[in-house]
Amino acid sequence: MNNEVDNHKQKTTVLLDAGGVILDEREVEQFCAETITGLIAEHVPDYDIERYWADVDEAVVVFIPTVYRYILWKNLKFDREIHDRALREFRGKFKGSPPPLKLMAGFDDEIKAISERFDTAIAGQYGREILTLLEKEKLLGCFTHRITQDDFEFTKPDTRYYEAIVRKIGADPKACIMVGDRIDKDVIPARLLGMRTVLVRTGIHRNQIPRTPFEIPDVDLPGISGLAKAIERLT
Repeated sequence: MNNEVDNHKQKTTVLLDAGGVILDEREVEQFCAETITGLIAEHVPDYDIERYWADVDEAVVVFIPTVYRYILWKNLKFDREIHDRALREFRGKFKGSPPPLKLMAGFDDEIKAISERFDTAIAGQYGREILTLLEKEKLLGCFTHRITQDDFEFTKPDTRYYEAIVRKIGADPKACIMVGDRIDKDVIPARLLGMRTVLVRTGIHRNQIPRTPFEIPDVDLPGISGLAKAIERLT
């Protein structure tokens, strides 16, 4: 009986990042690029989309937590009031007309295979709208724990966010595998808690490079394809 309880406690739980793993964020990133470029150009006339993407690359390399806030501050820091107003305007436009959520191509097959063997949960910065999308795509049943960012006070890269997740779902961090698309927000905090990690190289953070051996994920995938098999090999 005790062995059965111990085995149950040690069951592997796979935590899946929302953006970049479950969701294809290319339209979101394009929306951010066009909107922020326009806001900056009102004050820096020669600022264009090419400079924006160069700023994105710079932010990714130095592990900036929120790319768009860094870009606004870098280019509008001569006036805090202008910066804050632009940030509010950007958030208002995003909230007023957000790009539609779209599943990452191939995610459906991977999550179906993963859910056959492991417990699953979302560990990403999207609210309950992602549950609505998963239900629409008939994939919500693949998630053992139906939690979102709306359920937590903290967020990435704060390790308290991951601590709150495992506490809420009753999992052992050492029996968890975190799947994400960023070293700074996914791999590092998860490893600090003893989780194993899978890095999926998608989106604007696909070229992030570990700065120390500690930041190297257990598995490094070029895309979502093969995720289920990679998780099986880890366990």
